[in-house]
Amino acid sequence: MPRLTLEELHPLYHKVSHDEAVAIANLGAVSYLEARDRLFEVWTEAQSAEEAARAAALRAEGAAAAEAALADRLAAGDAAKSRIAVLQASVDALVAERLAAAVEKDRLRYELEVAAPLRQRLAALENKEETLALLRQTNGLLQAKLDAAVASLEDLKEAATKSSHSIGKAGEATVWEMIESCVLPEFPYAEAKNMSGVSHAADFHLWVMGPSGQRVKMLIDSKKYKRAVNSDEINKLIADVDADEEAHAGLMLSLASPICTTKQFQIRASNKGKPILYLSFFEVDQDQHARILCWAIRALVAAVHESREEVSLEIERTEELLTDICNAMKDVDGMVKTHQKMIEGLRGIKNGILQKITDFRGEESDQTVGEGCVTVLKATGVRCGKEVYNGSNKCRHHTSRKEKATES
Repeated sequence: MPRLTLEELHPLYHKVSHDEAVAIANLGAVSYLEARDRLFEVWTEAQSAEEAARAAALRAEGAAAAEAALADRLAAGDAAKSRIAVLQASVDALVAERLAAAVEKDRLRYELEVAAPLRQRLAALENKEETLALLRQTNGLLQAKLDAAVASLEDLKEAATKSSHSIGKAGEATVWEMIESCVLPEFPYAEAKNMSGVSHAADFHLWVMGPSGQRVKMLIDSKKYKRAVNSDEINKLIADVDADEEAHAGLMLSLASPICTTKQFQIRASNKGKPILYLSFFEVDQDQHARILCWAIRALVAAVHESREEVSLEIERTEELLTDICNAMKDVDGMVKTHQKMIEGLRGIKNGILQKITDFRGEESDQTVGEGCVTVLKATGVRCGKEVYNGSNKCRHHTSRKEKATES
């Protein structure tokens, strides 16, 4: 429906305010309705019979046309309604089909994700009591084995502890016997005290008279380990010596193993400048133990009466002397091996000459010439010839350990 524009109105509307224009429009509408009804009444009264009949006929035609149009619309509405019913039935069928498919899908998913695991759990729970009984029995057996293993381990620990403790006590008893029987008689006015049962005090305290008449106190710590004495034991002795204000020196004595990070007879200064000597009886004849211990005590007494610089210088000289002795021993070993090879070569040459003389004379060789080790020396290319070992055809040196073990 087209809308009324301002230009189509009476010019009066353009000259008044908005409120007045609204009032004029409302007043015109009321006046128009009353005027239209009045005019229609006037027109109806002024009609002739013919005009009235014609107007009635026009109204009847208009009503018939309206009824026909309404009937057509009602028929179209009924057809649309039928089509809507068919579509609704189709939609309902499709919805029901899809709903059934969704329900079936959910049922399958529930069967796979929920029902099947639940059945498995129910099947497992049916044998719950039997499984728990079996687990309790197995747990009991394992606990018994564990208790037995723990008890065995505790016994082994206790045995090892007792063994180590007994070995340590035996070593302490050995050193204490040397101190009583050899050290105290060797040093006049000497005195010793066994401190093996006191913590942070080393194993033994020894007092000896120095050259100037001063009593020198030294702490002796003895070890009898299968392994080398480690740095923790060394640091412990250093701490004990420095903690004892009366102590002048310390001695670390290992009866059966070396002392790590130290050399034999090495003297080091503690944090407070007190000399500490490290002595090992590893691979040393037992007859020499007491004499070497007395020598170590004398060295410590001499180091106590020297200044720290003199002690360091003396230590360096001792290290140089020991190094020279070791190098000389290596040279001596080399010379001994060289002379042994020369002797073996000369012996082989001698046996060869005697064999040639015997062959030249056509005589049977002397019994002593043909006997001896049959090993051919690489250096000379002749037979060793040394006295054979235990009835074999080789000497003791060229008989392997396996052959010795077989013969024994």
